[in-house]
Amino acid sequence: MPLRAGLTLSELLVVICIVAVLAGLLIAGIGGVRGAMRQAACQHNLAQIGAACLGYADDYRGLLPADRTFGDDDPRTSPAWFHRLPRYLGGPDARRGIFQCPSAECATPAVFTNAAPKSYKMNDRLDAQGRPRHCRLHSIRRPSEVVLFADAYAGETGTGQWGHLPATAVEPRHGGKANILFADLSVRAVAEPTNGSWLHALRWDPER
Repeated sequence: MPLRAGLTLSELLVVICIVAVLAGLLIAGIGGVRGAMRQAACQHNLAQIGAACLGYADDYRGLLPADRTFGDDDPRTSPAWFHRLPRYLGGPDARRGIFQCPSAECATPAVFTNAAPKSYKMNDRLDAQGRPRHCRLHSIRRPSEVVLFADAYAGETGTGQWGHLPATAVEPRHGGKANILFADLSVRAVAEPTNGSWLHALRWDPER
């Protein structure tokens, strides 16, 4: 039998469809791998922030930095975590990577000022109900359940620059999950609650 010179139009269309399907699967797979890598990098960042918190607590009689500036925006004197912790992780340059989630949409600032967007935020209920602004790390009850830092982005001014974390600001930016640094310094990915309330899905109060 004589050999055919080439593919028919229908056969060519089948080949094109197969290639398109395979390309789509490949792209989806690459996207999934990239997402998993960003989530792992984010968890590593939070683990390092936890280590910085421990180092700070060791230097300051067990106390944690504050979740906000309390009116003092001078990096040299401000009690806020985003001014106090970078020195434990390589200084100001560490702010460019460690203190920002790789999946966050906000622009990464060269210098982490009070007004810079922050994709991680610190639990703002640690100092609520008249408690001191500097929570004592090892006084937190059930630390494996209490939020210390989390993936978050509060749109209070459209830039998310505040460093304190209300429950409404938690952002499940990793496939429907948010990475959480707990007060025992463990990091876990937590799925977005079905009722939409992070306030009830997580523990925020250090004394309960």
